[in-house]
Amino acid sequence: MRININRNNLLDIINIKFDVFNPINSFMSKENIISVIESLNLSNNDFFPIPIFFDIDSDCFKIAKKSSFLNIFFNNIKICDLYIESIYELKSKKKLGVKLFNTKDEKHPGFNNFLQSRKFFVQGKVENFNNKILKKLFFSDPQEVISRIKKAGFKNIAGFHTRNVPHKAHEWIHRYALKKCKALMIQPLIGQFKKNEYHEKVIVQSNKELVNKIYRNKKIFLEFLNSYPRYAGPREALFHAIARKNYGCTHFLVGRDHAGVTNAYRQNYYKKYESQKLCKKYKSKLGIEIICFKEPYFCEVCKKVVNACHHQKEKKINIYGTKIRNLIISGKKIPNNFMRKQISRTLSYNSVI
Repeated sequence: MRININRNNLLDIINIKFDVFNPINSFMSKENIISVIESLNLSNNDFFPIPIFFDIDSDCFKIAKKSSFLNIFFNNIKICDLYIESIYELKSKKKLGVKLFNTKDEKHPGFNNFLQSRKFFVQGKVENFNNKILKKLFFSDPQEVISRIKKAGFKNIAGFHTRNVPHKAHEWIHRYALKKCKALMIQPLIGQFKKNEYHEKVIVQSNKELVNKIYRNKKIFLEFLNSYPRYAGPREALFHAIARKNYGCTHFLVGRDHAGVTNAYRQNYYKKYESQKLCKKYKSKLGIEIICFKEPYFCEVCKKVVNACHHQKEKKINIYGTKIRNLIISGKKIPNNFMRKQISRTLSYNSVI
């Protein structure tokens, strides 16, 4: 049976196929989804923080239940075969969603997406994958990345996650990472984004500008994580750490509100540094060292980006990706103490979705 999938499905298939989600090697069973949500463990006790599922509608279910596999297509391109191990329903989505996203607010973007998932779910393995689809993506093969790290001789390397155009607070974090580790992997998230976030090509090109033309440092690797925001807050920070471990990182950087989620009123669903606390709690299960740091800011007295100084609060200017995107949308100039000119001059109103 032929099934046409969306981009999020495609990215999950790729990440399962190339072990980015290891120990996940297939779309999850009902037992594993419930176990992950309730205990952050698979049914075999392997640690994993969020569910990875493949949902189908009722029409598809009628045919799929009589089939052994599904022919998966994206934009009329055959992607793979998905061999069916089981098909099931999740009848307690709301209860599971409250546990997964730690909120009862159904307008929470992650919770809402989970509730909007289709009625049936397929547990299944990815087979006969079409590698040609990778040419259409900004894809980094984990095994190739690990091989390059080993060839360069770095015994430790810190992974940096972002879904933004690089700004000067990011640069401070990059310098901090290189004080802790021999090398740094800057790995932007490339996938489906929501309104008022950057287009993926903008994220790719701006980070290439920074790494290849400004930094030009052999200790800094630029790779891409082809996935999408789950809007799962601290749990998602754990998920990001696992992905970076599977890309060869020995350390992972977690900031003030890593994978933070806000509501329509720009209020945070999760507390400051909550992601750091959860990553520290499960550090031994993650199998990767966690590097925590306080939020960097621009000090008007120090005249540089720092994360600690004795100057008055009103002299400290926070640098947020959201703040910069709002300046772009409103057509205002991005201050040089927020972002390098080489980066900001490439941005326009059309850079944002």
